[in-house]
Amino acid sequence: MIEREFAMRTVQEILDHENPGRLLVTGAEEHELVWIVSFQSAEFVRSGDYRDFFVGHGPYVVDRVDGSVHAVGSAAALNREWEHDYRTRIRRLPVRTAVDALHEELCATLAVHGRIPAIRLLRTRVPALSPTQAATYTTALHSGPPPAPLAAIATKALVPEPNPVHRVRTVRAARPEAGATQPTHHSPQPGQLRSVAVHLPWRPPTAGPATP
Repeated sequence: MIEREFAMRTVQEILDHENPGRLLVTGAEEHELVWIVSFQSAEFVRSGDYRDFFVGHGPYVVDRVDGSVHAVGSAAALNREWEHDYRTRIRRLPVRTAVDALHEELCATLAVHGRIPAIRLLRTRVPALSPTQAATYTTALHSGPPPAPLAAIATKALVPEPNPVHRVRTVRAARPEAGATQPTHHSPQPGQLRSVAVHLPWRPPTAGPATP
């Protein structure tokens, strides 16, 4: 498992490489999957003057299992909107959706009222399914998962598309010793700090004057 100090040191290395002396890690918040590492301008850390406050950025998150580092945009940081993308795309964890709730409702209807009411319920919830498709879907659900093409129709109707603004951006891949691939480089998005996947010697951050 990745410890807090390692997470903070790793993010400071990234900041030091691209913005030497200008940005300092200020803390790491524990999350069930990651360390949420915040940073701020060295000038603000030194002076406390909000005229030196660095705005328009989100934190980095460091995976607590493999040490990979991901940048979170300022919009995604609000209310932790990045979590869904991280769980599903980065960690590939199962996430409960409206389709799961529909399947539970359909199974309960099948058990109590039978096949025809369940088909009607499905057609009400997912009008894009034809009567024949709804019948096939319901019959399959009685003994297992529905056919993938029909499940895709239900998913499209019930599960909103992820907002790309809420995606995290990987800036350093998992550590090789954890069995992951080597670090990769990513082009910065407009308005974002550019981070690169390199390892530099750790030195304790200071709040001294910024490098011009």
